[in-house]
Amino acid sequence: MSKHFIDGKAVAGKVCLSKSEMYHRIKAGTFPRPVALGPRKVVFLESDVDAWMQARIEECDTSVTFRRLRAHKAVGSRRDRRIEP
Repeated sequence: MSKHFIDGKAVAGKVCLSKSEMYHRIKAGTFPRPVALGPRKVVFLESDVDAWMQARIEECDTSVTFRRLRAHKAVGSRRDRRIEP
């Protein structure tokens, strides 16, 4: 993985979140923490952000599969309840 620094604005654009939402998630512990370079400058490790994005993709794949199975089950149960003339 790459060990490049990227600033908050670039991270916000990359992950499609506002900076305030990013910092809300950092505080909640659900987003990678920034690295302080000085008293007024923080950056993020690109590899941490990429890993966070990959985890969201994997969660989405899992939940899509779950939703698909649940929907398939629901359609099947509706077919079972139909009254045949």
